[in-house]
Amino acid sequence: MRERSAFRELSKKEAKAHLAAEAAQHASRELAIAQQHCARAEMGLYQRFATLDALSIQALDQGHLHIERLEAEVALRRKTLDNACIAQEQAETAASEARSLWISCSAARDKWQQIEDDVRRGVDIRSQTAAETEADDEILLRYASVSLTEVAGKSI
Repeated sequence: MRERSAFRELSKKEAKAHLAAEAAQHASRELAIAQQHCARAEMGLYQRFATLDALSIQALDQGHLHIERLEAEVALRRKTLDNACIAQEQAETAASEARSLWISCSAARDKWQQIEDDVRRGVDIRSQTAAETEADDEILLRYASVSLTEVAGKSI
């Protein structure tokens, strides 16, 4: 009973660990996309600035503001990935602990089954031995009574 409960808990924990791993992979992909987007935007901005003869302060400020927003998005995606990795590690640890508990419960069940089988064999052996002893006693009683009758018949 406890083993089944431990197995159900293990299944739940492994499912959570699987979801956490998928979330970490998704966060990693999102970070890579944000980094590429930021790098492309930065490169495009610098190319645009390089082709202009005169740079206005307003255009320069807008470009830097755009890059800062993209960098903030990258930082947010990195934080999301870090949190997802932490959650994945915690979920994997919980699944590992649940697996250890299930293994312990399974081993205990196996040990109890072995003990019950040994007791059952012992009872069967004792019953068989008792039956054999009883049969031997009956045979001895018959021979003993036959021998006594023969001895009594010869002495008369």
